[in-house]
Parts: sequence; structure tokens; C-alpha cells
Amino acid sequence: MKMRRTGNIHRIIPGEHRGFFLLPETKVYLNPTERTLYRLFLNHPEGISATNLLTHWKELCSIYRDESIYSDDPLRDDAMESLCAESKTVFYSTISRIKKKFIQALGARNAAPYIIKRDKTGLYRTRARL
Repeated sequence: MKMRRTGNIHRIIPGEHRGFFLLPETKVYLNPTERTLYRLFLNHPEGISATNLLTHWKELCSIYRDESIYSDDPLRDDAMESLCAESKTVFYSTISRIKKKFIQALGARNAAPYIIKRDKTGLYRTRARL
């Protein structure tokens, strides 16, 4: 995926290769679970509550099906169940891994608009847009 900044809107354009975000002079690989979660937040600029993640089950499964090279429904379901579990351990660690990968590629300042963050209302969102 390529980044394009337009005013205060930070655009991400889907690239040719599954799993990669193509950035100026670099690329960032996100595994299927990371890319699924990131795309979910790109689809919902209004933000999503961690406690309401399960309400997006069908969308998560659909995105994961597109992002994974495997067509194994039980594997997909296990990955999405872990992501949506009540403990939110996988959810938080996935957000953390995404953040780390963007910061490694862009530096903290340039990565800030592309990172998924929790706002004052408790919703998680990114400023990046498709």
C-alpha cells in the first residue's frame, strides 16, 4: 500500500502485494491478523470500542479471508476468536505490533497519523484513510 498525504488526511492506497504497505522508500509487512485489524479500522474512521469488536465478526472474517493465503475456515475462526476474546490480550498486542512496525519504518513522528490509538471517548481509531 502506498501512503499519500492530502492536507491533514493521510491516505493509504492498497498495493499489489498482500500483507505489505508500501511507504516512501520502504515497506512494512503486517501479518494477516495485523492487516485484518488495521483494515477494519481503516473501514471505520468513526472508531471502534475494544469491547464492541465482536460486533464486527463478519467483517473481520471477510477481511481475514482476503488477507490470508490460507482458505482454512477453522484457522480463520481461531484467529478472529483470539482477537475478539474478552481478555483483549491479542487485540492489544496486535495494535502494539502494528504501531511498532510503522514506527520502525517511518520514525515516531511520521508514523503517528497511521497508528491506531485510543481517543478520549475510549474508541480506537487511526487518522489514516483509504
